[in-house]
Amino acid sequence: MRADLPRRGLSRWLGPLVLVVLLIALQGLLTRLADAAGLPAPDLFLLTGAGLAWRMRPAWALVAAYGVGLGQDVLGGGMIGLHAAGIAGGALLVLLVRRYFANSGPVQGLLTVVMAVVGQWLAFLLITYWLRSELVTVELLIRTVPPALLLTLLVSGPWERVLEWGIGPRPSENLS
Repeated sequence: MRADLPRRGLSRWLGPLVLVVLLIALQGLLTRLADAAGLPAPDLFLLTGAGLAWRMRPAWALVAAYGVGLGQDVLGGGMIGLHAAGIAGGALLVLLVRRYFANSGPVQGLLTVVMAVVGQWLAFLLITYWLRSELVTVELLIRTVPPALLLTLLVSGPWERVLEWGIGPRPSENLS
């Protein structure tokens, strides 16, 4: 089969289905390992939302990223909608990177992860302010964001390869 032809039938759904299973299993494993080490886990759900932002039209990318986050909320048993809003916020900032830094190599990859994490935590802060809760504190930000960003950066390269296998490569043309 030629590589430029769209996948059809079972092969169209098998890659994304295996990707979801890998996402859930690896995120669970990384969370257990990170908890044992006293560190925040790298966020594969966030990287998946960022990957979708590179592969879909902007409006659909935000909907898909919200769906990925909602799946994380349902699986995690936390506040429903919190991670959904965070991953959608991260995808929103990734769309800015896609618009202004496309085809810029390692800079693009670095900015994608940094902006996704920043967007996620900005969304968390907005929700905390809106709900007038103590969900996100300054101490939590200082203790959690730097190691979470570093660990997410470390796994972003291999996870991008998994995304390419599961849902395909990033398109070379602009999808705006």
